[in-house]
Amino acid sequence: MAAPSPGFRLGDAFAFAAAHGLKAEAAEIRSMVIHPQVGGKRHGPKKGRFVDLFESRGIMDAFVAQYWPTRHSELGEQRRQSYLDRRALNERLLRGEPPDEDAGDSAAGVNADDDGAVDTDIASFALEAHLRDFIIENVEKVQVGGSQLHLYTDANGNGREYQTAVGAIDILAVDDAGTFFVFELKLNRGPDRALGQLARYMGWVKVTLAADREVRGVIVARSIDDKLRYAASVIPNVFLLQYEVEFRLKDVGSMGAQPKHEVKLTPSQPDA
Repeated sequence: MAAPSPGFRLGDAFAFAAAHGLKAEAAEIRSMVIHPQVGGKRHGPKKGRFVDLFESRGIMDAFVAQYWPTRHSELGEQRRQSYLDRRALNERLLRGEPPDEDAGDSAAGVNADDDGAVDTDIASFALEAHLRDFIIENVEKVQVGGSQLHLYTDANGNGREYQTAVGAIDILAVDDAGTFFVFELKLNRGPDRALGQLARYMGWVKVTLAADREVRGVIVARSIDDKLRYAASVIPNVFLLQYEVEFRLKDVGSMGAQPKHEVKLTPSQPDA
């Protein structure tokens, strides 16, 4: 049996919009112009418009319950962002502007417009999952601003892919003083989108969970470039961490253990 698609069908979005008094908005989306340079299948920008429409009208949860069961999975979050990226790309191209260099990053590993099988960059996706799990397993050894961290846990679950109304947080941790740490793993995301996602999650945590406690953000990336450093320098309480990967091969014989990889985290200086 095929795995469910991480996205949603355009026809379902049209039907749902019509059932919720949004026929005029749906008709506008149906007739919208798609720039030929958008690439891929041409449904992505329209789906991005539907995401904006349903979220702005407060009916996305109802749409998800009926038509998008994988929305709050890791791939579902990637698919949502890819729809929004393709909509933004389409609008820039129609205005005659050059594409944003970060646009389409979320589609690098996932075919954003395929309603069937997922075309995934297996290597990068697996590495992100391994990196996330490694940090979680070693979170008490990860130093961020001198704080010792613990995985956050509440009645809704733990801090691994913590589900929120604005997407899934890669890792949510706290220190002994109750300060929240929101981790964003940046493997296939450009710097602008990584910071945008992090700020959204930090805001949700501040309003929903933290109250008077501090919220800090942590971006973990293979390399930290100057664009990300400049952007992070004006956002309070954001830390940048680089990870390093080492592969070691050893002869273990036919019945031995599999070769393993190790991941080490080192802080990128200067921290924001």
